[in-house]
Amino acid sequence: MTEATGLPREAMKVRAYPLQAFANAGKLSRVHALLGPWRSALGGMQSQLYRQLLDGQPLMKRMPTKVTDLSFTTELSARQVKSIYNQTFQAMNSWTGLVKNAVRELISGSHLDDEARTILYRVNARKAWFAKELSLPVLVNLGTGEVRHSDGKPGKGWAAQDLPVPAELLRLCRHMVKQVGKHAVSLPDLSRVNTMLMDGTIARVEPSKDSSFDYWLRISTLQKGDVARVPLRAHRHFRDAPGEVSDFVQLNVLKDGSLQFVLQKKSPLAQPRPDGVHLGLDWGMKSLFATSDGRLLGVGAMPHLMELDRQTLELAKSLQRQGIRPKTNRRYRNLQRRMGEYITNEVNRILNKLSTEDIQGLAVEKLDARGGGMSRDMNRLVTRFGRAAVKKKLAALTEDTGLDVVEVNAAYTSKECSSCGLVHDGNRSGLKFHCRFCGRKTHADINGARVVLSRRSWHTQGDSRTKSQRGTVRRRLDGAFEARWGCAPPTAGSTGSRIPGSRRRSAVRLATAPSQAPVRMRENVEKVP
Repeated sequence: MTEATGLPREAMKVRAYPLQAFANAGKLSRVHALLGPWRSALGGMQSQLYRQLLDGQPLMKRMPTKVTDLSFTTELSARQVKSIYNQTFQAMNSWTGLVKNAVRELISGSHLDDEARTILYRVNARKAWFAKELSLPVLVNLGTGEVRHSDGKPGKGWAAQDLPVPAELLRLCRHMVKQVGKHAVSLPDLSRVNTMLMDGTIARVEPSKDSSFDYWLRISTLQKGDVARVPLRAHRHFRDAPGEVSDFVQLNVLKDGSLQFVLQKKSPLAQPRPDGVHLGLDWGMKSLFATSDGRLLGVGAMPHLMELDRQTLELAKSLQRQGIRPKTNRRYRNLQRRMGEYITNEVNRILNKLSTEDIQGLAVEKLDARGGGMSRDMNRLVTRFGRAAVKKKLAALTEDTGLDVVEVNAAYTSKECSSCGLVHDGNRSGLKFHCRFCGRKTHADINGARVVLSRRSWHTQGDSRTKSQRGTVRRRLDGAFEARWGCAPPTAGSTGSRIPGSRRRSAVRLATAPSQAPVRMRENVEKVP
């Protein structure tokens, strides 16, 4: 809440745009000289903040006001150190957030009792993983002695008390964090980054007063009182973008040593869409996407991707026969770049088209490419570029158009029947989906999109990276199936899977009550280029 008016603070979106610089070599060299001391200070500040975490203290939200409070020495000015702290705090805060999410998944997939889980959840929410001692506030009923875990104020008949966390649970929490840091979310090394985030105290953006350039960027250098004035020219996308230019600069040092200057624009977020339906979205095997309403989107993109994949494989084999690493070859890198740009363009085109439809939101899984007749490297490329492009575009559509995006658990979406809920390995064969329980026949990718849509209402989604997490999801799905149909789901062997080389038909699927058995269906599939 704002202090002046008492009105809610308006949510803002921030967009970054790289602009072309027209500075001489002398100015650029003075700016480039900041990188070495900047990296060193980032590493020192990160070590200081991480040491606080290990000592059981939260991240300090304000930079130390005295130079003597720093655990490292630097030649940067106090204003530059303030930008160093802001960049380090953002990175560490993001890392601890990822760790908290991963630890929460470990707790939810554990076999601990409810009391231990609740305590671990609360310790994890406070990010107090390395605390030597910790007490949690609880509410105690004065009449019955009932204890409730709560941070709220006690009501009538209740009293607030502190509950010490057992030492064995604190040790378990530390063990979980170490496991997550080793296998899932590693601590970034900020001393090796090539990005400098500068706020308005050391980098000011000023509109140009002549027509030659659009902006002048004033950056404080290593020498006291020395300011490098860098002229920038805006492009059409930057001019047309809504919002105001921020006094903030992201300075990237590229692989060739050149400098890239990135400015930001801030504008209000779009309001959520008030009505409309939700649409399930999933990766396809012969198309980029499949939707829950029966469409295959981006069918025409796959042949082109497969042709690029063929060229890349032939070039990689030729280079390897010559003893040349493919990544060092310019033509190979250009092919990789072309594939990444093509996938990104197709993803943006399809999602832009979907956002113009009368829908309220999209339900998507934690996207992963699979199959499609492409090589393993190509599948990995589609996964890497496609997933990144989808996440970036969906976030942009949420901010720009108010589209509601729900990310659901991806476990068993390809094996679950969208009609009866059976999860079975024999349900899917390539592009065909034939349920072993209800007999439903449909396109496998469209069935997967409908399963994704059905999971939108799950209260907790969880993750599916580990076997225990996938097992938790499987037990949940099997339990829902049994509660719905009054019988346990058939096991893998109950379908009588055909022996390779034999002509024996599969065994009859598990019988269902006539009043509950869904009707067999075949569906038409709409293919959209």
